[in-house]
Amino acid sequence: NKQWRVIGALNALSGRLDYLDAYIIGREKVGQFYRQLAAAYPEAQRIYVVQDNWSIHRHPEVEAVLREVGQIEAVWLPTYAPWLNPIAKVWRWLREQVLTMHRLAGDWQMLRERVNAFLSQFAKGSHALLQYVGLTGEGKLAQALNQI
Repeated sequence: NKQWRVIGALNALSGRLDYLDAYIIGREKVGQFYRQLAAAYPEAQRIYVVQDNWSIHRHPEVEAVLREVGQIEAVWLPTYAPWLNPIAKVWRWLREQVLTMHRLAGDWQMLRERVNAFLSQFAKGSHALLQYVGLTGEGKLAQALNQI
């Protein structure tokens, strides 16, 4: 099977992107990702994670990890409102820059490396990424963020 999945979180203040990629993203990987986020921000008292309504997010095992980690608080989006989640724009940018009309259909490993390289470029934060997803400038998300 040549499918691979990615779960990620975008820091709305710094533009830092944390992600986890795997063949299957299920409750175990979601829990692993929450632990990864908590470890990435040990000084944070509260980490707000915007989530869509994917059923796995409300699985008892996933909710148990949230209680265990403690500092992560889920923020639920309305049903069918991906435009409210900046990470959805990151996935769009990834598709535009790396996946659309790629020439690596025969080289799965190279394609995966390119995806990881694209995402990893934001590991230390990126003003350009914040601008692309609408968290800086005059957009509604940027205005809401400035009120915090």
